[in-house]
Amino acid sequence: MGTITGRSAQALRAVRETVTAVSTKPRISRTPIWPDYFARLGQPDAANWQYQGYLRDTARVWRAYYSLMIGHPKVSYLGMRHFYRSLAYRISNEETGDHLAPFMTLVTPVGMALTPFASLAAVAIMPPYLRKVKKTEIPPLFRPFNLMGWSNYNIMLVTMFTMHSYKQHLLDWSPDHALKHSSKVFWHDFFQTHLPEGHHETRQYGVMKDGVLKGEIPEESFVIKPTKGGAGQYLRIWEWDPEARLYHCNDKERAEDEPATCTPEELRTWILAQYRNAVIERFERMRAPFPVSSFRVMTLNIDGNAELIAAVFLPADEGSNSTAYFDLDTHLVNYEDSTVGQPIRPQSEGRWTGIEVPELDDVIETCIGLHNELPAHVEVSWDVLLTDDGPVYLEGNIFPPGCDYKLTVFKKWENFTYLRDRLLAFRP
Repeated sequence: MGTITGRSAQALRAVRETVTAVSTKPRISRTPIWPDYFARLGQPDAANWQYQGYLRDTARVWRAYYSLMIGHPKVSYLGMRHFYRSLAYRISNEETGDHLAPFMTLVTPVGMALTPFASLAAVAIMPPYLRKVKKTEIPPLFRPFNLMGWSNYNIMLVTMFTMHSYKQHLLDWSPDHALKHSSKVFWHDFFQTHLPEGHHETRQYGVMKDGVLKGEIPEESFVIKPTKGGAGQYLRIWEWDPEARLYHCNDKERAEDEPATCTPEELRTWILAQYRNAVIERFERMRAPFPVSSFRVMTLNIDGNAELIAAVFLPADEGSNSTAYFDLDTHLVNYEDSTVGQPIRPQSEGRWTGIEVPELDDVIETCIGLHNELPAHVEVSWDVLLTDDGPVYLEGNIFPPGCDYKLTVFKKWENFTYLRDRLLAFRP
C-alpha cells in the first residue's frame, strides 16, 4: 500500500477543509415550488407577458379560464361568487359589501361567461380615462399599461381567485375577511401575536380611521401610508431634524404641490387633510449594505401545510421609498448559499447579487408558520425587512397585486393544471 507524502497530505487537508466549508455554508432548507418566480408587471421582459408569443400566451390563458368554467361549472360558480363578494368588501367597506352580496349572486354567471371579453374592453378604456379624465400618473409598476399585458393579467387573476375562493367557500370563510385582512392594522396585530422571539412587527405610533387620528405624530422619522391598498404611491417618509425641529420629505413620488418641509403643527394639518384611513409607523431601514428595499416571501397553503413558492429581493428605484418602484429591479434568491441571486430585469446591473442573507432561512420558516395560522388564504406574499435589530414584518398581501405567482403558474400548462388539480381536490 502506498503512503501519503507531506505534500499530498497537505492537499488532502485542503480538500477536506473546502468540503467542510461548503457543507456548512448557510443555505435555505425549503425547496421552492417555483423558484424562477417571474416578477410582476413593470419588467420590460414581462410587461407584455410574452413567454411563447402574445397569441400563444393568450390562447393558454383563455384555455385555462374556460377549462375551469366549462369543465367545473359548480366549482367555478361557488368560487367566483365568493371572490366577487370578497372583492366587494375589499374595494369598499363592510356596509357596502353586505348590500352587494345578493347582487354578486346574480352577476356571477355573467362573469363566468364574459370575463375575458370584459377584460379586453376594460384595459382598452382605462388608460386614456386615467390619463385624460382623472389626470392620474400611472406608476412605473403598472407600465406599460397596455391591452396585451393587462387583458391576460386580469383573466389570470380571476382564474386564480376563483380557485382560491372555492377553498374559502368550502371552509365557510366569511367574504368580509377580505376587508379585515387587507388592513395594515390587522397585520400588525397578527404579527404581534404570532411572531417568534427575535422577529418584530412594525412599531405603530398612530392609526387614522375616518379622518380621526388616534395616537401621535412622533418627533422622529416615520412612514405614513393608507391602512389598506398596495402600490405605495401614497406612502410618504417624513424624516425628523431634531436641531431645526422640522420634518423633511424627499420622496420622488411627492407631488409638486406637496410640502417638502413642515413644522410639527404644519405636518399634522397636512396629514389630517390628506388621509382618511392611514397608519403612522416607525421608519425602518434594511441593514447594510442593502439600499431601501425589502424581501418578499411567497407561500402556498392548499392542504393545510404551507409551502414555499419563492423568495425575491426588491430594491427600490434610486431616491424612492415607495413600493410602487420596488419591483423594477427584482432579484431572485440563491437557495443553495442564501444570497441575493440574479436580477430578473435584463438591463439590471446586478449590483446586489451575492450579498449574504443568512437570516433568510429563518424568515422563510417564520412565514411558513404564519401562513399555517391562516389556512384559508391559498397564497400570501410576506414583505419583510432585514434590519440590524432582526427581521421586521411589514404586512402580508392576500389580494391583487399581492398574489404574485400567477405569471409563473401560467408559464407552462403543467404548472396551471398542477395547481388547479390540487385546489379542486381539497376537502376540509
